Amino acid sequence: MNNLSSILPTILILSDSHGRNLQTNTITSHYQVKTISVSGLQWKNVYDQSLCLFSLIHQDQFSSLISSTSYLLLLVGTNSLRNLPATEVINQVDDILHFLYSQHHHLINQKIIITSCIPCFKISRRFPTVASLMNNIHYYNQLLFELSSENYFLYFYLQVPTHWLGNDMIHVTSQHRHDFSNSFLNYINSLQIHTTLQTRHNIRSREVVSRRNKKRNLKLKQIQKLYTLTRQLSPLWSYTHVKHYLKYLGIRYGSLSIISNNMLNLRFNNVFHLNHANDILSLNIFDSNSFTRWVQEHP
Repeated sequence: MNNLSSILPTILILSDSHGRNLQTNTITSHYQVKTISVSGLQWKNVYDQSLCLFSLIHQDQFSSLISSTSYLLLLVGTNSLRNLPATEVINQVDDILHFLYSQHHHLINQKIIITSCIPCFKISRRFPTVASLMNNIHYYNQLLFELSSENYFLYFYLQVPTHWLGNDMIHVTSQHRHDFSNSFLNYINSLQIHTTLQTRHNIRSREVVSRRNKKRNLKLKQIQKLYTLTRQLSPLWSYTHVKHYLKYLGIRYGSLSIISNNMLNLRFNNVFHLNHANDILSLNIFDSNSFTRWVQEHP
């Protein structure tokens, strides 16, 4: 079995406490699953790095595991969504995806799986009613699904009936632990992962990769045409100044251009980033007075 496991495709699950319902190691004839569960884990946590997924994936131990896995499945979200609005949490997910893709290129082609957030009725200071908390979770799941098409990861809609939850209103009871675990195995089986020996025939040629990238870039350009924001721009603003200013404001955009009549066109990859920018960028934010203040404060 050890010899078999060494050649089987691996699915690495990084999870919060919900992962305690899963086996630490599962080996089948087609794949093996390794689960690492960290109670209290959030996408990002500025107060405790040990509970911050973004920090953990920077560590050599986790980086090594991710580098050798065929699929990375992320079961995270509940702890973040009890404390932050869905829009902020999605921004964190986006940051983590960009980091993972930049460091682990083998995960780019839909080799990352992110589960939806399961129901949670344990209210918090930020969300003092069950209705407000569940609305936040539902909105997050909607944004996560939209993000999956943009960032090329697999969205795993994890169906957990509310009667599976225990008295703490956040965790699945031991009575339904097997049902919860089976949900994951059924999903992984649906991926049809099989052991294959790499040959010249299954290595993608440069031409195939090039065609795929062209198709992806064309699709992204079409999306960006739908999500464009325009602002009047003082001639004092250069491309460099605009880019630095947008980065300072935390604006995530796909591309930008300055056209001849001093108009700035910002193109975005999704409606969430567009709306976020529209809320921050007033109509006169790129006038000469704003430029003077920016240069004085950031020489």
